[in-house]
Amino acid sequence: MKQPLIHPTAIIDPKAELGAGVAVGPYTVIGPEVVIGDETVIGNMVTLQGKTTIGKKNRIGAYTSIGMAAQDKEHWVDDCLVDIGDENDIREYVSIHRGTFKHDEPGITKIGSHNQIMVYCHFAHDTTLGDNCMLANNSTLGGHVHFGSNIVTGGLSAYHQFTRVGSYAMVGGMSACFQDVPPYCMCTGPRGMIFGINRVGLSRKGFDTEQIAQIQDLYNRYFASKKVPSKAFQEILQVKNPPEVWGRFIQFIETSVRGIAPKG
Repeated sequence: MKQPLIHPTAIIDPKAELGAGVAVGPYTVIGPEVVIGDETVIGNMVTLQGKTTIGKKNRIGAYTSIGMAAQDKEHWVDDCLVDIGDENDIREYVSIHRGTFKHDEPGITKIGSHNQIMVYCHFAHDTTLGDNCMLANNSTLGGHVHFGSNIVTGGLSAYHQFTRVGSYAMVGGMSACFQDVPPYCMCTGPRGMIFGINRVGLSRKGFDTEQIAQIQDLYNRYFASKKVPSKAFQEILQVKNPPEVWGRFIQFIETSVRGIAPKG
């Protein structure tokens, strides 16, 4: 069993659990309730606190902080969690805060696996991120923001509390999203508006020509029909034997609370 490689200046609570082959850089601080999976590499001056579980083969960059208390004046419960999957590339100065028990949330901030999270990204309390996402520098997720999988964000993009971004969506740089971004769509601008489907991204993720055409048809029915969204959506629900790829979009619209970002 490969032993952890720990720099002598690192401060690690004896109750922390480090898997085989974990590497910890200089001046990093790890608290007593932290669990780190095998072969995860942690840079210098990283802070890991709270009930934080980190999976296998992650790379965590310098000056990152994970598991700190939620930035919420009304909530200081210590039982909340951070749960991170496997093989994520979490770069320098990223901050990931613990969850809360407010608004019926389970008290978990959860990051999936195989994500690329670039410099200065921020995950506020009770955020979730799926798998295989790429978040550019300074992507900022407010409290209770939920991302699906296979999402790409541009640098300096921001997401209002309680908004969602659906799987296979792409958000442009310097965008501010105040409402939900549906799956498959491209969103950009200071008020987060929808501009077509993420055609290139869908192709790269293995959607074939027929599936992309089906998604384009769905987009046209909802965003380009010149009907109010509620009426357009009801007509979509009445389509007999809809394509399978429509299901993710329909479920997303049905469960929206903040409403759907408008067409640009």
